[in-house]
Amino acid sequence: MKQNKYSIFMKYLFSFLVLLEIGCMGPPKPDLLPEIQEEEPPSLEKLESDLKGENPRLRSLALLELAKRNERRFIPIAREILRSGKEPLTKAPAVLALGIWKDRSSLAEILKLLHPKSGVDMETVLESISRMEDPSAGNQVATLLSDESSTLRLLAVDTLVRIHARQSGAAILNAAKANKDFEKAKTFAMALGKLNIKESEEYLIGLAGSAEPGPTLAASYLALGNIGSKKAVPLLVKALQGDFDKGRENSTQALVDIKDPRSIPLVLPILENPNREIRYRAADVLIGVHDPSTPGRLLDILAKGPGISKGPASHVLGRIKYLPAREKMEQVLLDQTVPDREIVAQALGYLGDKKSIPVLAKVLREDTSEAKYGAVWALGAIGSEEALPYIEEACASKDQKLAKIASESLGMVASPKSLALLDKKTEDFPDLAPMTLAAIASIKGSESTKILEKYAVSNNWNLHQVAVSQLAGKKDPESIPTLISLLEDEKVQRNRKLVVSALRSITGLKYSSKNEWINWFRLETKKKNHS
Repeated sequence: MKQNKYSIFMKYLFSFLVLLEIGCMGPPKPDLLPEIQEEEPPSLEKLESDLKGENPRLRSLALLELAKRNERRFIPIAREILRSGKEPLTKAPAVLALGIWKDRSSLAEILKLLHPKSGVDMETVLESISRMEDPSAGNQVATLLSDESSTLRLLAVDTLVRIHARQSGAAILNAAKANKDFEKAKTFAMALGKLNIKESEEYLIGLAGSAEPGPTLAASYLALGNIGSKKAVPLLVKALQGDFDKGRENSTQALVDIKDPRSIPLVLPILENPNREIRYRAADVLIGVHDPSTPGRLLDILAKGPGISKGPASHVLGRIKYLPAREKMEQVLLDQTVPDREIVAQALGYLGDKKSIPVLAKVLREDTSEAKYGAVWALGAIGSEEALPYIEEACASKDQKLAKIASESLGMVASPKSLALLDKKTEDFPDLAPMTLAAIASIKGSESTKILEKYAVSNNWNLHQVAVSQLAGKKDPESIPTLISLLEDEKVQRNRKLVVSALRSITGLKYSSKNEWINWFRLETKKKNHS
């Protein structure tokens, strides 16, 4: 009897313990993680209610949101706020909203606010006018080009350009001629140039001839380029050789913009200028201004010109891809007395002829010369697998500069044959990762993706970041599981923003939180498993 009572007791005790254990376990573990829902944009009804309310801040926000959604039936309310003057706190948003709506019937009222005591910030008024894109506002906006505030003058230029105010060219030019302030002359020059007012040519040439080195002179050069002033070519060629740094830069750009072949004979002699920067500025002009006679003249320089002119001449021939110059450029490269041999080597890379590989390989083996850096880059730029042995040899060099450039060159060739070397280089020299992993990413196929994934999960923070960035650029869906695992990793610090950005790039989806991405991936995996 005792035994029966004992066994009954044990049965009840066992049942109790089982129930207790189940109770302690809690509910079943969910498959999906909790998500933080992004706040939904306010409904139209809510915006309408806010607009009718008394809170100026909410009224302002509602107006701008309604304008953004192009809800045009609310334009009359914005017009009333603009004209009544009873709501100073809501007036500026109303002005901007009317600009967003492009409500040109309000333009006259908005233009009346173009003074500092209007109660509306001038920047807001100009932004509204810019959004209208109505050239008829040009003359009034142009009056601000004489304002004492340099910020306001620049905003006026921007507005004139955005509203395409070319019809105001005469008014701007007349005001520019009447102006006596060299600081303000800069703004007039910018406006005339950006609006392409060709009638301003004489004024701008005069300004360029009288202004001291500084922002106004630099602006006048750019403006002459913008309007395509062929009369200004001699002046700009002279500026190209001057002592004013910004003037040299802007005159170069202007000559390229003008594209007058008659500038070529004036610029060619500058390749012999003692100043290296000036020589290469001249080369930029020769690259940007097409003329059939240029290659032949440059070949003459390679044959008979002084040494300092051969680097820039080769640079031009390479950039315009003049293939008949290859042999002559190779001869120049092998002449160790010529300055800028690194540039000559690069020029052969731009030319892109495989026949240059033996010469470049020879230069690559030079110990002391800077030319080897140009040679290894050129071997990559040619893009042929025939150059791989030479580039790979340079990649293994103890010269870190050479190794970096070689890594980039392997990326340009983009051959799967280089993957093992690039992987080993990344492993041994993590500091080279920006170059080596970029090169790996440029190589198509799953093998390169797997190598990038290996470094994406690395505990080395820099390797992790560079690899994730390269996976984002590669856009291979096969890397999604690895990226999701990085979001799930709680043990090692990860750049989650970068990982999310990579997932967005690959999938085109716009999830922002970690849990949203993990849930999406789990659901997608379930679908695949059940299909």
